[in-house]
Amino acid sequence: MMINVTLDMNCIIDLENGKGAATHVESLIKSYETGKIKLRVVAISASEKKRDGTYASNFSEFKNRIAAIGLGRAEILKPLGYLGITYYDWCVSARDENDPMMNLERKIHETLFPEIQFSYKEFCQKNGVGINSVPIDPRWRNPKCDVLSLWSDIYYGSGIFVTRDTNFHEPMKKCSLIALGAGEILEPKDAVMHTH
Repeated sequence: MMINVTLDMNCIIDLENGKGAATHVESLIKSYETGKIKLRVVAISASEKKRDGTYASNFSEFKNRIAAIGLGRAEILKPLGYLGITYYDWCVSARDENDPMMNLERKIHETLFPEIQFSYKEFCQKNGVGINSVPIDPRWRNPKCDVLSLWSDIYYGSGIFVTRDTNFHEPMKKCSLIALGAGEILEPKDAVMHTH
């Protein structure tokens, strides 16, 4: 059985810029093209800022963006839906706060960002932000995107979650995330070594 390899947004940015871990991510793409791994990206990456500081106006922009860097055939994993963040046709919905999907999301959030309120409403109350402010405050939105990236990886069957984000690699946090269902959480260079 092929191993699932999920790339986070940092991997996409590295490919676009031809810097950072770009050569390692390119190696993972080659492994995918030769049938050694199953390569995935997360739809929540479409909700992160583009190079020009704006957000994609539709999901097709993101699909074109990843196609331009060699990820056009990668599987796209749908995150939990959030009004004002996710794209309507590219997310799944939880039934209520007790839904196991949302419970997993909360546990990931509490592990990665214990200092940030889980709900946007609580965040706004704590930080004096208008609940209807547009766009959603990046101090809450950016962590939410990170949480939903790993949530997607776990929910759709984790193998290797590839990220350079040091927050995911803190030893205590990493142990907790693996206990929640994450497989390996690796830097791009380590993911290449692990899949060859």
